[in-house]
Amino acid sequence: MTENNRITELETELKRLKEEIEGKDCELERLKGMEHGMEDERRAMLYMLEDLNRSKTEIERSEESLKGEMEITTHLLMIAEETAHATDIDGLIERVIHCTRRLTGCDICLFYLWDNKDRKFTPAQQMGLKTEMTPQFRTKVLDEGIEPIKRTLEGKVPVIIKNPPESPFDKGGIKGGFSWLPDINTLAVIPLIGKRRYLGIIICIYSDIRDITDRDMKVIKGISHQVSTALEDARLYRDSIDKAIELSGKIETIRVMHEIDRAVLSTLNRNEILEITITMISRVVHCEMAAIFLVDKDRGGFLLEAGNLKKGFMPFQDTSLSEVVDTMMPQYVNNLSEVSEILPLERSLLEAGFLSHLRVPLMVRGEVIGVLCIGAKTHSAFTTENLSVLENLASQMSIALENSRLIIDLEDLFVGTVKSLSSAIDAKSKWTAGHSERVTKYAIDIGKGIGLLEKGIKDIELGGLLHDIGKLGTYEAILDKAGRLTDEEFNLIKQHPVKGAEILSPIKQIRHVIPIVRHHHERYDGKGYPDGLKGEEIPLMARIMCIADSVDAMGADRPYRKGLPMDVIVGELKKCSGSQFDPAIVDIFLKIF
Repeated sequence: MTENNRITELETELKRLKEEIEGKDCELERLKGMEHGMEDERRAMLYMLEDLNRSKTEIERSEESLKGEMEITTHLLMIAEETAHATDIDGLIERVIHCTRRLTGCDICLFYLWDNKDRKFTPAQQMGLKTEMTPQFRTKVLDEGIEPIKRTLEGKVPVIIKNPPESPFDKGGIKGGFSWLPDINTLAVIPLIGKRRYLGIIICIYSDIRDITDRDMKVIKGISHQVSTALEDARLYRDSIDKAIELSGKIETIRVMHEIDRAVLSTLNRNEILEITITMISRVVHCEMAAIFLVDKDRGGFLLEAGNLKKGFMPFQDTSLSEVVDTMMPQYVNNLSEVSEILPLERSLLEAGFLSHLRVPLMVRGEVIGVLCIGAKTHSAFTTENLSVLENLASQMSIALENSRLIIDLEDLFVGTVKSLSSAIDAKSKWTAGHSERVTKYAIDIGKGIGLLEKGIKDIELGGLLHDIGKLGTYEAILDKAGRLTDEEFNLIKQHPVKGAEILSPIKQIRHVIPIVRHHHERYDGKGYPDGLKGEEIPLMARIMCIADSVDAMGADRPYRKGLPMDVIVGELKKCSGSQFDPAIVDIFLKIF
């Protein structure tokens, strides 16, 4: 190879190497540029990592904060769940105490309710006390002026008091309110305040000096709010229930009093009035004994007329009922066992287990006619409301008893007048003396035998006494005639039932007995007089009177014959049963006599 060729090759190789070097330099520059870019990216990544670390720290702090908030919320929800829909205050307090002690970690939890009347905090429930301390808790009330309680109520926020050496713990009044409790080093007073008044307080007691954190304070404030709301709702509910019960009780009392009033005033029978009152009195006043004593001035004592005590007579000097009569005032004894000089009646009540009694006078025209009494086997059993009800009841009874007495007096006067008139009728002839009274007795006995009620018996008594009143228009000569009556004389005698009915017809009050008087001579077969009634057409009481009248007429002496013995009379009744007399009534008479 020539020298020139070799130089050319070298130049070519050198050129290639230069180009390669230049290329390497470019690559190096590119790599250097990439290195600078990567450094920027690394710095950016470092910055990003620093940001991430900061964010992570913030997140962790947020998570921790959220976790704390969730814990507080969970605790408050626990309180809310425990107190939700709680209407029973005692049950509510029990749940609150358990929940509060668990949430606050206190050693002792005390719950007090506010007594608005006495303006004191009264003990309700506790948890954590030793058994021997419980009686002291139960018997000690808290004054609103005790220092921590005063501060709590004034600020309406919980108050935490610790007892480090430099704190005037005892001077703050805490020991004054809780001197019976040892080892108080931290105390939390949680106020329970409603919209218009105090509701109560919760006292949390720690035996050590406790650091109360913000989280603890939030929980305590939440307890204050939640329990206050629940307690006020429970109290409002109880108040509404109490008022509903009270209103219902008053309505029931008014209704029962109206029933008693209607029942008592619907009868004129004294015994019915007394028994109705005794039967219904327990519906308006809770009692285990009720009795009515009526004054008997003639005998100098009381008659027990109705009630669940042994009936009988009690002298004035043997019972303090006399004080009611003398003072005309009610008498209330809340505990018979504490009476020093106890009288026989009250001693017997005490021996029967009755401790308290309430007595009110029955007054008529300014005079005590009796005493209404109720008793119970517990002391202090009766209230002023019971007294008011009993006084109203006594007033109703007094009116009813006085009406009954007036009616009885009128009835006695009326019956006395009728008996006098009956005696005047029978006195027209020595042969008929006492006839009406004997007929009346027979008729009453028959009426009772067939089951007539009291009104029916009274009607038949009047009918018996007046059945021959029409004989006032009959001549004595006919009644005393020794021989057989002429047809004209007998026809005159047969007119006395009609005349009797005519005499009685103007008297409105006894018109209901006129059928007895008019038809007591009717026959069961229709052949009697004056109207010829037959069988069931004849009034029942007239059929009774027919037999009673005939029995006495057959048994009495007459100017024309001697009276018949009872066996003969019985034979006549059997003989004429179904013709002259109602056979069913004859059978009743024969069973009685």
